[in-house]
Order: sequence, then C-alpha cells, then structure tokens
Amino acid sequence: MNSIEKWAERVYAENDFGRSVATSLSGLLGLVIYLTRRDWVIAAFASMIFFPVARLTASAIHTRLSRGADRRAKKNDAEHVYGSLSDGEKAVVSEFVSAGGCVLTWDQMNRSSVPRSAIESLIRRGILSTSVTADGDRETFDLDPQVFDVGVGLSGKFSTA
Repeated sequence: MNSIEKWAERVYAENDFGRSVATSLSGLLGLVIYLTRRDWVIAAFASMIFFPVARLTASAIHTRLSRGADRRAKKNDAEHVYGSLSDGEKAVVSEFVSAGGCVLTWDQMNRSSVPRSAIESLIRRGILSTSVTADGDRETFDLDPQVFDVGVGLSGKFSTA
C-alpha cells in the first residue's frame, strides 16, 4: 500500500468528530486556494495551518451541543418518569419540594402525611433510596435529583423570575 492509500484509509476510518470536520474544512480550504491561486504550496500550508484551529473549534462546538442534548434527554426522561407516578408518589415528591431539597430525614418523612405505600413504591422504582447524612448521625431518604427538579419546575417554587 502506498502512502496516499494509507493516508486515505486513516482519514476515512476516523471517529473523532473534530478531526473529521477539520480534515474536511482544511481540504476544502486547500482546494479553494489551489483553484484560485494555482499554487499547491500555499494551498498545502494554508490547510496545515487551518487544521488545528478548525479541529479545536469543531470539537468545542460538538461538545457543547452533545452536552445540551444529554441534558435535554435527561430532563425528558425525568419528566416521563414523573408523569408516570401515581398521585401518592407525586405527593412524596411534593414533600421533598416543600422541604427544599432532594433529601429528607426519616423524622421529616414520618411527620409528613404522605402515604407509606407511595414511599415504598418509589423505592422499588429506584427513584427514592435510603442513605445517611454526611455526619453519619441520621438516616435519610434521597429522591432522584432529576425527578426533584421536575417537581420543583411544576410547583413553581424556587423560580428565579
């Protein structure tokens, strides 16, 4: 295999989004410069100089867009989970929202009027778990933070408007 075939194989087997975009843009820039100036040396240097800038820019944009898509997907998943909860389970979520956090102590939960079966149901669904406080003094109930955020959004509490 000659060097051009090796290069082509490497370019087309590339999985890195930033590198793929940078390769395409650099090649296009080199082609445009070559076609307008008829100077392959300037075209090659322009492509080599442009490549790292294009790669960094494309990678940064791709990372930002990917993170945004991940956040939207997690939010949609949490909204779907919240929408599938029973009224009793939603009352448990509302208790956390009223308290202002996604962690309640057992004492707080025992003083609440939420149905105990709803607490157990959320535990079985994996939305609620038990833990201990950071100081190790008390046992707690921990609500999934994504579901808590949906509950906060629907309650209108803690809005920054």
